[in-house]
Amino acid sequence: MYWESMVDALLVHACSSGSGRTAVEDTEGKRLTYGELLGRALAAARVLAESYGLEPGGKVALAPVNNVESVVALYSCWLAGLTVAVVDPLSHSDDLLMQLEISRPSILLTTGGFLDAHAEAARRAGVAVYTIEQLYSRAAPGTAWEGYWRPRAWEPALIYFYAGIAGRTMEVIHTHSTVTASAVLTASHFSIGESDNILVTPPISHALGLQIATLAANAAAARATLYTKKGRLSPSRLLSDVGRASPTIIIGAPQLYSALLDAGAGSMKGLRFSISAGAPLPLRVKHAWEEKTGTPLLQLYGMTEAAPVSATLPNDNPDGSIGVPVPGVEVAVTDPEEPGRSIRREGVGELLVRGPVVMKGYGEEDETRNVMLRGWLRTGDIIEVREGHLYFRGVKKRMIKYKGYPIFPRDLELLLEKHPAVARAEVYGEPAGELGQVPVARVWLRRGRSASPEELMEWVNSRVAPYKRLRGVRIAGEEG
Repeated sequence: MYWESMVDALLVHACSSGSGRTAVEDTEGKRLTYGELLGRALAAARVLAESYGLEPGGKVALAPVNNVESVVALYSCWLAGLTVAVVDPLSHSDDLLMQLEISRPSILLTTGGFLDAHAEAARRAGVAVYTIEQLYSRAAPGTAWEGYWRPRAWEPALIYFYAGIAGRTMEVIHTHSTVTASAVLTASHFSIGESDNILVTPPISHALGLQIATLAANAAAARATLYTKKGRLSPSRLLSDVGRASPTIIIGAPQLYSALLDAGAGSMKGLRFSISAGAPLPLRVKHAWEEKTGTPLLQLYGMTEAAPVSATLPNDNPDGSIGVPVPGVEVAVTDPEEPGRSIRREGVGELLVRGPVVMKGYGEEDETRNVMLRGWLRTGDIIEVREGHLYFRGVKKRMIKYKGYPIFPRDLELLLEKHPAVARAEVYGEPAGELGQVPVARVWLRRGRSASPEELMEWVNSRVAPYKRLRGVRIAGEEG
């Protein structure tokens, strides 16, 4: 079934005979059925409308973590007719301020654990801050409200902050139609059903954790179990948590499977398959996981602008492949140096994508025009299409991947260039093994000014999320 929005999917599941099935739980022990999720979300939507004064057509910035309360907050915003600008809770200071200034939300919903880190940026942006826990506690179960909003397919649903081929952070705008298509087509591709329990280890502040994992489970009336990370990752604790969750499907970055293997992962009762995404999957990890668990480790490919694009399947999982296109998605390749000169269905080139999962566009119309090519989305990735399968061959766009997280060099360059001693900066990635790349910088100082590499690293690193921090700075000379 294909709904107009995920609100419609929730309404159907909550009002059916399966309303008592678990919709979402987290590894802290909280759990809601589909009926309870709808009830809590409706009550929270009423709080947003009547207590916070938000009206349909407005915008809320949401900094979700992997817990039940964050999922309730998401659905409550949609039920109140609001667009959700998803911010990474690890963002703070200038990093968060930039996102708030770009999106201009009415309020920021964050968690109590990040309130102190977010409050100053919100104050500077003139945005009121509330906690997700406050909203959840005020949403009394069973509070009837008939004033809820049923979103239309073309209305904006989610905004992410991403860079695409431009190499700097912009709004990526998804409608309710594209978000729902992402969830439904993921569920269809992997044959996810009501009896499945998907362990969601990626953060739901990113498309992988939210659309491809959590919302895909909701679309299929399955269970989404959110892995709630606390402190530094402990492989042994992670393995114990995975065992207690008893998933039928695991979704995570390649580093997750390496950590579980290091902790002694073996056969897992009920596990059908696992999905790796966010970064290329090393073959040694794939082979070791399949040998130890006796289940397939699949590779999924997508991007914030279009998720998912392709994925392997349990019975079609060749080494090195990032899969076949998911239902409804078309792919082609073009010459990366002369985009559009020729568009081919096979061969090597910059990947082009079209279909119902493709974003509405960026917040900047010029950049939307730059990335769209006669109805195709340019991905900036170099892909080989061979016998229906996609194989990753490189990246044209300016992006660094660290532990599956995207880092955009231009954002860090702009921060460096705000330092009074810096004339120009170049940020690039240095290899970091299976972790991907780490960002480092070359800096040219203003003539007559001085600054140490340590000072410049602190200047940037105090203003960005931990995974975006510079790992090295080299003074290349003077300019101006």
